[in-house]
Amino acid sequence: MATERGYVNPRSLQIISLLSETKIANIDDAQAYVKQAAGACGVQGPILMRELLPRLAAGELAAAENPSLLVSDDRVAEAFNFLSREFQVPDQQFLAGTDVLHFRTTMSAIYPHVFSPKSMNGSRPVQALITLHQLVFNGGVPDGAKKFAEKNPQPGSFKIDPSRTRMAIDKNPNPIANEYRTASARYFQGLTSEQMQSFVDSISKVMALPAGR
Repeated sequence: MATERGYVNPRSLQIISLLSETKIANIDDAQAYVKQAAGACGVQGPILMRELLPRLAAGELAAAENPSLLVSDDRVAEAFNFLSREFQVPDQQFLAGTDVLHFRTTMSAIYPHVFSPKSMNGSRPVQALITLHQLVFNGGVPDGAKKFAEKNPQPGSFKIDPSRTRMAIDKNPNPIANEYRTASARYFQGLTSEQMQSFVDSISKVMALPAGR
């Protein structure tokens, strides 16, 4: 599936951090926000653009109108566990909602407008999908993130020098992270269009994303 792609890197997180100041009052606002966030993450492909982005936009509007409709940490953990099985990672890791809470608590200290803080009972759909992507990329919750979360950091309390963002890329990931990155790349390379459609449907259901408008 070379036509279906996307990524999350320090630059895309910085861009989305600025976008997240946008107020969502209607579906047009939600669609514009999701489109810009997707552009920052290099999302491409007819299935992702046609099927996933409308669901994210509908979810963003729903969460803006009713905070109780955030994507719960349990849902994100369930999605990670689903991907662990789907990708057939050799050393599968399985997360609980508390693990996701620890991860977003740490990440919100760095990117407070991208990852929801500990005080919130979940994440907006775009935040949840970025969190899921980063959990897969890291093969779960890194030990450093768990330890930092125990310090109860405040959102935005950890500053990164923008001139050193390349240093944030882990060039020597742990073996589990390598397994997840290799397994996920292999999985998507082997999918047909029909299988990709099924994948988007499945992950949307696991994360309780509403149908697109």
